[in-house]
Order: sequence, then structure tokens, then C-alpha cells
Amino acid sequence: MSRPDRREASQLRALNCSLGQLNRADGSAQFSAGNTSVVSGIYGPVEAKVYEEKLDRAVVEVKFRPDIGAPTTKDKWMESAIRNTFEREILTHLHPRTLVQIVIQLREGDGSVDSAAINATSLALVDAGIPLKCMITAATCAVLSDDTTVVDPTQEEIDAARSTHTFAFASGSSTGPLYVDSRGDFTMDEYNHCYDLCALATERVLAFMRTAIEGKVTKEAKISAA
Repeated sequence: MSRPDRREASQLRALNCSLGQLNRADGSAQFSAGNTSVVSGIYGPVEAKVYEEKLDRAVVEVKFRPDIGAPTTKDKWMESAIRNTFEREILTHLHPRTLVQIVIQLREGDGSVDSAAINATSLALVDAGIPLKCMITAATCAVLSDDTTVVDPTQEEIDAARSTHTFAFASGSSTGPLYVDSRGDFTMDEYNHCYDLCALATERVLAFMRTAIEGKVTKEAKISAA
């Protein structure tokens, strides 16, 4: 089956990112894959409210804001899942009794929004200097009605798919995914195939993100030396 944008089945859309866009945030990043674009802002660590604070670690809070209207039930689920994913990888014990707030804003949604949100948040945490165990990268696959499996599906492809699968992985780890969201009708073989394709895709995303971070560090070093 030919894809609407003529990509190969395992091909990602063009990736783009920008770090430090939000002036009032402690760190931020915009991550785009094709027409899907997400901005993540990091606020903190700041002093947590008494009824929220943890004596031995920081509290991580995630808010997701859609491009139009109020957050849906799926958006709320994604908030919780992303919080659980990053809470395990942020070194929260280094900042006890504080709050790290992650605000994710969808600017344009054309499929694979949850993976873009995770990638934007991973970059924003690095930009904010939040200590992490590792980088986290994500990718989405869809199984279409003709049984073709495609990587980084557009919204048109997702609407026509039998199932969609998003996986997030920790860099340099072989312990399995940190985040999984599989929806629809699929076999175990299809699930495993999507897992493998997403694992390969996240390696390409990680290489792209590392290049972006290195570029910003190099640029800041030149400004400081000037």
C-alpha cells in the first residue's frame, strides 16, 4: 500500500527540534515530525506545596494541553503515563521536597502525538539541566487494514489503521520499553513486529536529538567565549 506522503513503510517523517524557546520556563523544547509539532516546558525544581511534597524526592507533575479545546480522557491518560515514565528516570532524590512541572503543548497534531510529546519532554528536561538516568525516545507504528505496518503514521493513517502502538525506550538499555500504548485489534506477531520497528526508529530519533543538543552546547560555548 502506498503511503499518502510516499514514504517507505519504515521511514520517519522529517524531524525538527528547537531548544530553549520558552523564556519563562527553566528549559523547553519543540519537537516536530512532519506536521506534528509539540512544545514541552519544564518548570522547576521549585518548592512544592506542603500537601504535595515528598520528604525524600521531587514530585513530578505533567500537564498536556491540546491544540484545540479541553483535554480529553486520552489526554489525561497520556499525562499519567508520561509522568510515570519520566518519574522513574529523573533523579528525583537529588531534589527532595520540590516540584518538577512538565507542561506539554500540542501545536499541531498529525499523528504520532504521544511519541512526539515524549521526545519533546526528553529534550526539554536536558535543556533545563534536570538530572536524568538516561535519554528517553519514543516512536509510533500503525498496522493498516491491509496488514502493512508503518512507522510514524500520520493522522490519516491512524484513522484507517487496525491498531496503533507507541513505545518509549531508555538510551543504552536492553531492559525493554519504559512506555507502551497499544490500541486496536492486533496479533502478538504484529505487536512484536511493531516493537522491533519502533526500537529501530528510536535509535534514529536518539541520534537526531543528540546532534541537536550538541549543536546548542557548541553555540552557547561560542557565545560565552566571544
